Amino acid sequence: FSSVFIIQYLAINYQSKLWIVDEIFISICRSFRLPSMNYQLGSLFLLLAPKRLLVLTLLLRTIHNVNAAIFNINSPRHQKQHILAIEQLKQLIPPPRRHELGGEEADDAAYARFLSVADWDPIKAAPKLKKSIEWRKRIRPGMLRPHHCSTLSRQHAWVALMAGSKSKISLEDATNNKNNNNNPRERLPLDPPHYCPPLQSWRTTRHGLPITYFRCWMWKPNEASSEEMECHMAYHMHHLIRRMQRNVSRICIIFDMRGFESWMLPYIHQAINVLRLHYPGRAGAMCFINVPGYFHTMWKIISPWLDDEIQSKTFFAPREVDDVEKVIEYLNKMNLKIGPI
Repeated sequence: FSSVFIIQYLAINYQSKLWIVDEIFISICRSFRLPSMNYQLGSLFLLLAPKRLLVLTLLLRTIHNVNAAIFNINSPRHQKQHILAIEQLKQLIPPPRRHELGGEEADDAAYARFLSVADWDPIKAAPKLKKSIEWRKRIRPGMLRPHHCSTLSRQHAWVALMAGSKSKISLEDATNNKNNNNNPRERLPLDPPHYCPPLQSWRTTRHGLPITYFRCWMWKPNEASSEEMECHMAYHMHHLIRRMQRNVSRICIIFDMRGFESWMLPYIHQAINVLRLHYPGRAGAMCFINVPGYFHTMWKIISPWLDDEIQSKTFFAPREVDDVEKVIEYLNKMNLKIGPI
């Protein structure tokens, strides 16, 4: 209540400068998320009876708490509904054993993610969850390693960003590797490594979202089978999940679209389906940089493949944001969602 006493002091001792008091009071009202009409009513009350400010503030706080209980999805009433929905979904689709999914755990958080993109309706979420469990039993993402998708892992198109020595990423290095070696991909190690190398750490945004950097000019999905493509995406998604900090359940992918060509669309569709169908509620930031002019036309084809939840987390960075460090700085200024709901 320190701000309350400051305003009360201003109201009593500086009534000749009431506009200052009014501005501070409006800021307090905004922090309570009250309509603009409350600003004028509150300011009028302040002018007539400044010593009653504490009572008024307590009243506004009560109104705020009531509004939160009605509209906030994190309120106890909504939390009870979510818990009930999770239990109903568990009855419809019983959780499989951990070893059946290759080490993944079908916990309440996993059920909540599928419900969150189905309006918390267990009937709508059940068929999606059932298909995803069948997919996980077949792919077993937790058991995948880079050698299971070696063709795509040697391309170094999907890079798990690291902090520390020898962790810089540059277009020039990739170009030199292509020009100076006859068969560069046969010499490149499989990437990303399952475990973080010594003296390095996985890179995250300030929010704690793990970052993967996609380099479109190095991506050659036509060189791999459809099954390897699916395993590669599953490996990367599970890799991102393992890199999450505590209390973080979403990911960040930076898409550097230099070298994009229209023949890539079917493969992009396949990659999107892995994220949309099997990892709902995982998107934290999908940021595009260095987008060619014709890509906006292609985006009209791609965007309908995305559900509303993923589209709301998709950003196109300004033209001057053209490398990894700039885009991370750009994302760090944003308020990004890190939790499941």
